[in-house]
Amino acid sequence: MRPTGAAMTWFWQAWLAAIVFVFPIPHTIALRNLLMLIGLAALLAMLRSAPRPLLPPVLKPAAWALLATTTWLVLHSIAVAPAPTLALDNLRGDWIVPLLTAALAAYAAARMEARLAIRAIVAALLAHMLWVLGWALWHRIADGPTWAWIAGRVPFAERDYQSTLNGFLFAVLLAERFAVLSGSRALALFPARLAWAALAVSLTADAILHTRNGTVVSAALLLTATLWISRHKPRFMLLLFAVAMLGGASFVLDSRWSGLKESLAVGWNAPSVHWLSDELTPLPPTPSGAAPERSAYVRAAWAHQAVLAIGEHPLGLGFGRDGFGRAIAEKYGYPGMVSSHSGWLDFALAVGLPGLALLLITAGLAIRGGWRQFRQYDDAVGVMFCFLAGGYMLRCLLDGHLSGWRLGLFAFICGVLIAAMKNPRRQA
Repeated sequence: MRPTGAAMTWFWQAWLAAIVFVFPIPHTIALRNLLMLIGLAALLAMLRSAPRPLLPPVLKPAAWALLATTTWLVLHSIAVAPAPTLALDNLRGDWIVPLLTAALAAYAAARMEARLAIRAIVAALLAHMLWVLGWALWHRIADGPTWAWIAGRVPFAERDYQSTLNGFLFAVLLAERFAVLSGSRALALFPARLAWAALAVSLTADAILHTRNGTVVSAALLLTATLWISRHKPRFMLLLFAVAMLGGASFVLDSRWSGLKESLAVGWNAPSVHWLSDELTPLPPTPSGAAPERSAYVRAAWAHQAVLAIGEHPLGLGFGRDGFGRAIAEKYGYPGMVSSHSGWLDFALAVGLPGLALLLITAGLAIRGGWRQFRQYDDAVGVMFCFLAGGYMLRCLLDGHLSGWRLGLFAFICGVLIAAMKNPRRQA
């Protein structure tokens, strides 16, 4: 007996939600692969009778740019990289596999209504943030009358894992509300009360996680949305208060903002090699005499070293997330480092300045395509894609997130959004 259409819709919703929920959890790669295999088998079983995703015309330039980028990565790995076999293996794991993951997600999302596919993604991301809030509340109760629970306690891994998830959630939710409130005729994809409540959960989670770079990205997206909406509806200038609250909460709850400017300046300019290993030299002082905030100091120092290494290797050292580590090992004889903590700089060190240029062109065309989709067709999914891609690329500038499960999950969500966009060819 063949399953009904309603049953398969429930299956695909559950499958999308399960993939997104499992993706970031450490030591679940086998489970993730099993879920992927189940989805692939289901797709192959009904490949002839089921609809296929169609690429929206506004995203064709981005698709061609992505093809050009991929071609460069392959040619670079074969002809330029010092270790072609290693580069090709890294390319398979950190580029080709995410692309295939996006394609699998798009085929799955094409089998149901757009709003149902997106709701499944949001439900999984929101579940993670509710888990974070519940975990924080539990520790608040268990630890007694202290505010220690605010200090970024998370249920698994490090708080930047949950910050990445919250960044995806916030971008999608904010974009949907933006589409509805901006004066277009875009249809809401979520009930209004649920959407606002979910946004409140996301903002609260941002404050609890207190990852500075995550807050910077969320504030940038919120500021962009507020300024655009206020052009048509001036009363929404009040949303700037939310931006101020978000930044203020981060500043109050995260002591690392204090002395940030001095810490960055010392990291970029000081001759100390404390950034290489804290066992070699002590942390250099700031001009005021205070010790710099270590996270800001080492990030600035790593960024400076990455820029110098790019100047020495403008064509890159071979695809891989550890291009910075290889450059440092070659220059200082100190192995073991991996990322400069900037995905853009890591990418340039791996595949050269031409590779970074192609990546940024692809991202820019994708963001423009999502925006044009929204403006031309009043499609809320288009602005979701725009905000998601823009937020992720900004986060990758500030953090080394352009690889691993983060890139894979980003690609998966992009596949769902692309399949869910309105398409004139489908309507014809």
